[in-house]
Amino acid sequence: MNQFNPPVSVHFVWYPSNSLEVQPIFDYCFSLLSRDVEKPFSRSMNLPVYYRTSTHKGVPQEIKSLSQKNIVFIFVGRDLIIDKEWMTYTSRLLKQKDLICIPIALDNLAFKHHEINDKNFIRYYEFDKEYSKEIFFISITHEIYRYALNENFEMMTNSKDTALKLFLSHTKNGESGVVIAEALKKLIDNSAMRNFFDATDIAPGYRFDNEIVENIKNSTVIAIHTDSYSSRYWCQREIISAKDNNRPIIAVDSLEEFEDRRFPFATNIPAIHFNFNNEPTKIDLLKILSAALLETVRYFYAQLLLKQYKSVGVINDEDEILSRPPEVSDIEKILSTNEDGFIASRIKRLFYPEPPVYSEEINFLSKLGISCCTPLTMNYGSLENLVFGISISEPSSEELSIIGQTSAHLIQLSQDLTRHLISRGARIVYGGDLRGGGFTEFIFNESLAYQTRAMNNKKQLENYIAWPIYLKDSEHVKNWKASYISVAAMIELEPAKDVLKFIPNIDSFLPPVNTPNLYVWSRNLTEMRREINTKCNVRICAGGRITGYKGILPGILEEILFANSKSTPVYLLGGFGGVTASICESFKNKSLSEELTKKWQIQNNPGYKQLLDLCSEQGIDVKTDEEVLMSISNSILNNGLTYEENIKLFETSFIDEALFLVFKGLQNICK
Repeated sequence: MNQFNPPVSVHFVWYPSNSLEVQPIFDYCFSLLSRDVEKPFSRSMNLPVYYRTSTHKGVPQEIKSLSQKNIVFIFVGRDLIIDKEWMTYTSRLLKQKDLICIPIALDNLAFKHHEINDKNFIRYYEFDKEYSKEIFFISITHEIYRYALNENFEMMTNSKDTALKLFLSHTKNGESGVVIAEALKKLIDNSAMRNFFDATDIAPGYRFDNEIVENIKNSTVIAIHTDSYSSRYWCQREIISAKDNNRPIIAVDSLEEFEDRRFPFATNIPAIHFNFNNEPTKIDLLKILSAALLETVRYFYAQLLLKQYKSVGVINDEDEILSRPPEVSDIEKILSTNEDGFIASRIKRLFYPEPPVYSEEINFLSKLGISCCTPLTMNYGSLENLVFGISISEPSSEELSIIGQTSAHLIQLSQDLTRHLISRGARIVYGGDLRGGGFTEFIFNESLAYQTRAMNNKKQLENYIAWPIYLKDSEHVKNWKASYISVAAMIELEPAKDVLKFIPNIDSFLPPVNTPNLYVWSRNLTEMRREINTKCNVRICAGGRITGYKGILPGILEEILFANSKSTPVYLLGGFGGVTASICESFKNKSLSEELTKKWQIQNNPGYKQLLDLCSEQGIDVKTDEEVLMSISNSILNNGLTYEENIKLFETSFIDEALFLVFKGLQNICK
């Protein structure tokens, strides 16, 4: 793949003392713009979202250009203004030519920032506190649309012209659709949101002529579904026009009693449902506007992302791209009449955004000889003969903060990776404890969903649990094990024979509270990883703790050393931080990263020196720094990727790009 450059990335920057106020706002925006990890099967845009703050004295890392448009929202308030170091840091960001910086005022002192006093702020402190999250989300998504996704932005001189246009499609016969449309328009026209939207509401009696079509061509359509909506000719024409002109659409479902037939063209779009007894509330209206903004950003981001894949040769020039999954209404766009008068498809392959839909949904196109796929499924091949060792674990919150990520980034990665591996028949071996909300749970949920859809009882997961972890199972964990018994083999390993003398009672849990107990834990974790290594023939790694682990080495490092010992193909996703990133740096520099050295580990892990001494007394070989470096440096990775592609895999924090490279390497291995 040629140099891939994602279209948009978004960063939030805030002063540490503002974290209690800003962190919930960031989490809310992340869950909508990227994906809510609590809803792993929902469609999402996977927009790259990061942050910058600091947990100690000083300023965070600089923001590098990660994409074609890098949008930075800087929260400014009193505490930042009086901190000279942070003033200098934010001034540098504002002067960085490859960043689009948008200031957010947390209080009225924000305007004292000497580098921003000529810029227009998002005035967060003026927002109604009851609805501040929703209004803030509408504000920032509108800026993302204006600066990064509105293709006409550069040609417009008036900022009002860059505002998103909304077309309110509804029946005019006195149903709740009229009430909702009028309330939306009133909210927009009588507030600061008139700067965000230009709401078009065609009056009754107008013909469906060029005025309406031209409005729809430049609008996001809000289709207000009431009982008679789908049966109204003009409403149907408005939806067809939006589909024909490739416009974002959302449905506001406000049925009061019954709809005898849903208009088929008004499907395959997001929908938001409300039951209105009287007038819609302000929060109802804000949720509608948020949904409209979200679909607008998702729609055009998907379009630009697929165009970028096309520009680097992943998607061929003759392939068609869509911003939503294929539907029957797309047939007219891809069929044409040939010179002999026969109707034939003018394309052979059609691409739509991740994640893939079930094959049953798009079988109608395969019957026309058209292949439908996402960038990650275009070279779909079975992986039934491969067994994957998955090493994804969360670094410390401090480590994640340095790279501007949260645990949600890694959870999202594990969800997407597991979904694709399991759907291709791969087996996964995994060593992890069983905790609600942990990475193991997400892997199991993906497998359970696939097993249900595939209607088979095949177990594709093996979960290894070292002694004594499973002896402390709570009632919740026991119930959890029972729930997933159909998809995973739970393998509880006995303690290593050489540590039995340190165990008072093999049937009782041994807490890792002193050096002998830590020695037992480390030996059992090592033997678990050794056993897993004999099973798997591919390993994929991301994240991992550099400190605070229970083994003799950081877990992912030990797993990689085992994999290297038998030349197992390894994929290192270093853009998600942790020990994997340190291993990637060591590979690139041919020099062991400081945090992987014994000296650094002893200084930063209380009790680690005593554990090493006990290992030495017991004759346990612990690899030296030189041996670790040699294993990393001599690793060919053997993963079907070129050196340059591996370096890109080491560095990218874009999930889709990382997975594309992994599956490209796997395809080459399978060949």
